[in-house]
Amino acid sequence: MRLLTKNLSFLLCCLFGMSEVQAINLVEAYTLARDNDPTFKAAFYAHQAGQEFKALGRSNLLPVITASYSRYKNHADIDFENSLVSRTEERDYTSQTASVQLRQPLINFDGYARFKQGVAQTALSDQEFAIREQELILRVFNRYAAVLYAEDMLGLAKTKRAAYAAQKQANLFMFENGEGTKTDILESQAKYDLAEADIVEAQNILNDARASLNKVLGRKVENIQPLIEDFATLPVEPINLDKWETLALQTNLELAAERHSLEVAEQEVNRSKAAYMPRLDAVMSWNNNVSDTTNTYNQDATVNSIGLQFTLPIYSGGATPARVSQSKANLLKAKAEFDEKANAISIELQKQFNLVLDSKLRLTALTTAVNSAQLLVKATHKSIKGGTRTNIDVLNAESQLFEAKGDLLLARYNYLQSYLNLKKVVGTLGFDDLQIVAARFQN
Repeated sequence: MRLLTKNLSFLLCCLFGMSEVQAINLVEAYTLARDNDPTFKAAFYAHQAGQEFKALGRSNLLPVITASYSRYKNHADIDFENSLVSRTEERDYTSQTASVQLRQPLINFDGYARFKQGVAQTALSDQEFAIREQELILRVFNRYAAVLYAEDMLGLAKTKRAAYAAQKQANLFMFENGEGTKTDILESQAKYDLAEADIVEAQNILNDARASLNKVLGRKVENIQPLIEDFATLPVEPINLDKWETLALQTNLELAAERHSLEVAEQEVNRSKAAYMPRLDAVMSWNNNVSDTTNTYNQDATVNSIGLQFTLPIYSGGATPARVSQSKANLLKAKAEFDEKANAISIELQKQFNLVLDSKLRLTALTTAVNSAQLLVKATHKSIKGGTRTNIDVLNAESQLFEAKGDLLLARYNYLQSYLNLKKVVGTLGFDDLQIVAARFQN
């Protein structure tokens, strides 16, 4: 039994150990981030709080019921005087008062404006949370890609070091056999030392990138799935920029949020103007008084009342016109901010649209550049044997190859980032788009 327990414990440890090192994919990283990212959590709770604006606004149109009760112990000295006699009477008694009142607004311009404003504020909260969801997708992708690119650059730096080490050994061999020079060895050594420095820098960048990703995921993740080898670009429809711009002006979430902000500002103007308007309430009340004064000693009175209460503002010390002017200025400010946001979105849309299209061309060019650089390295090695090229030509060719590979890797990540950014500017970025991008990574 003890042996079985030990074996079971060992098996569980192995399983948990495997789960720790198992690489997660982009979708799994996003799922973790939705549960653990502090920034998204704050947005989630802010959204929950924002849902109450509508109820708060509606409360200004609904009845208000209040109840009160008081009970006191009293001591009174009452002097009675007339032409014949004078006396003092002491009274110790308990008095109590109870009341219930219902007030229903019938005409309340301020309350209606508050209700409309609350609806707009809740809608604004919904849009802002949708924006935070899109930002989470981009944040997860950017940090995920940053880790992969850092891993790629570290691997590239190690490959570069190995290549320069091999070249240095070849130079030593040739020098020892009288076919090389000391300069060739020093050139290779210099390249090797630079590669060592690149490895240290790449490792530091990778550590920082992993720490940044882990903060979003809420746990330590060492391995993530890389890009697939057979990388292909994504379809982008329509190709016409004007159609994208028309769509963006209709569906961009930030513009939608600005529209709700405009509605909030407009209702603030209505609220300030409501201070000029009359108010009419229906009021029902029930009051019960027991010995509440010395004049009603030992009396129990109950009064039921129902009626209308009309209130008309006349003068508020100049506060009302000041609030109206202030709210109108804020409304004009909100309109200007809306126009500014629309212009910024048009510019950003054009930028991201061009980046997506240009990235396709850049990927094709860099792929060709990598293939050409590989052929150049092979040809240069052969040329050395023929005596037409020198050691420095080989080192330069290899450096060109490594640089082209690094540029190609970065271009792939930038292309996917531009694709997601384009979707965000249009306002349609969602989980489906993340899944499309995730298909470009291993599972």
